[in-house]
This record gives sequence, C-alpha cells and structure tokens, in this order.
Amino acid sequence: MPRHSRKKASTQTYHVVIKGADRQLLFEETKDYKKYLDILEYYKEKLHFEIYAYCLMSNHVHLLIHHPETVSLESIFRHINTTYATWFNLKYNRTGFVQDGRYFSEPVETNRYLLTVVKYIHYNPTKAGLEQSPGTDYPWSSYHDYQSKTFGLTDIDFVLKLLGSQEHFTAMHSNVPNDDCFDIHKSRKRIPDDVAKDIIMQNCACNSTTDFQKLSLLNRNSAILLLHEKGLSVRQLNRLTGTPRGVIERLIAKKNDK
Repeated sequence: MPRHSRKKASTQTYHVVIKGADRQLLFEETKDYKKYLDILEYYKEKLHFEIYAYCLMSNHVHLLIHHPETVSLESIFRHINTTYATWFNLKYNRTGFVQDGRYFSEPVETNRYLLTVVKYIHYNPTKAGLEQSPGTDYPWSSYHDYQSKTFGLTDIDFVLKLLGSQEHFTAMHSNVPNDDCFDIHKSRKRIPDDVAKDIIMQNCACNSTTDFQKLSLLNRNSAILLLHEKGLSVRQLNRLTGTPRGVIERLIAKKNDK
C-alpha cells in the first residue's frame, strides 16, 4: 500500500512517537536509554531542532519537537532511527527492524495544544504505573529538566515563557490529563514492564529479548505459558520476548482447550 502523506504543521512543531517493531523493546537496559539520549543530543546540535518535551518508555518514545525550515522532520528521524537501530543491532547481535516503520507524527498548531502535549508526555510513566506522579521516580523524561531548570537536551524556555513561571508548570502537572493526544496504548498493563522483565529473568534466565529468542522451540513455548500464568499479558509477552502475538495466542488457546 502507498504511504499516506503526513499532515504538515504551519508551526513546524510536532508530537512524534517512535514505537518498537512489532511492539518489542527499544531499550533493554539503562545504557540503551542513555545512548538514545546521546543520539538525540548529537543530532539536535547538528540539525538545529528544538525539543520541548520527551519521554523514553521501554518500547516507545515521545518527542515534542520544533524543526527549522532548513531541515525536514523526515531527515531528522531518518538520522536518529538509523543510528540507534545500527547501534542496537550491533550491541545485541541481532538483525532486522528495531523501530516500527519511520515514526508517527501529529502537528501541533496552537500553544494551548502544545502545553497539553507536554503534560501528556510527562504523564506517560505515571499512567504506566512506573511512578506516582511526574518526576517522582522515572528518570527518562524531560520533566526533570524543567524541575531543575537545566538547559541541555530540553529547550525549556519556550514552555516556561508560555506558562509564566516554574510554579505554573508544576501546577499544570498536578492532575492526570484527560486528553489522549497521540495515545498508542489505550489499556493499562496488569504488571509494569520492569516487573515483568524481572519475572522473565527469574523464570527463564533470559536477560534480554535476544536471549529469549535463542531458546529452543519447546522451551520457548513452555516459557510463554508459564509467564502468562504468572500474569504477563499477551502484549507484554509479545514485546518482552519477541514472540509473535499470533503464536502466543495460539499457545494459550491450545492450552485452554485441553
């Protein structure tokens, strides 16, 4: 099928989402998150775009980005996605796609909606059950840059100027947003991914998706059923083990028919 043309923003500001291929993990460990941030910082300086907010989740990334007229959004993410995928595949001795397609983008045309997106991005870890409120525990979001007024990866001046003060920024994040924005996960996971990864490691002695995919077919199928019994959802099993969703569903259905 031909690709649909992307909606263009007159403001050159976009909410961008990058997902892991087949809902698999983009980040296996802390070093992976740090590497991705390093890549963002490198291309931000090289291509002169601005980041108003970001959040790195285990299997997807949110970015609120403003790009100059001299460089296209497509060019920015071609560089970022290719660089990270090459590094990730080399590190984990794997091949194939790391990201699901190029990226997903939504134009941000007004300052009011821009602030809505900022709040939505910062609430991703809270909605996933990884922290009680933005900035309390989860380290991989731009909320901390706003908290500390750090001038680095996040361009905090524009948002703080719109809000008027640091206090107004904190107040904006005082309750869970009702807006879905560019939501790619409508349902809450039963078990947070970090807990699910620990369960996989304890029961299968696998430290990564790549380790799990090296299991024999018989051991893989047994492990899938065991992990499902321990509370991992089909989506989590798909993401965290790299096993196709259809295979997981057939294994569970076959077991239930017995």
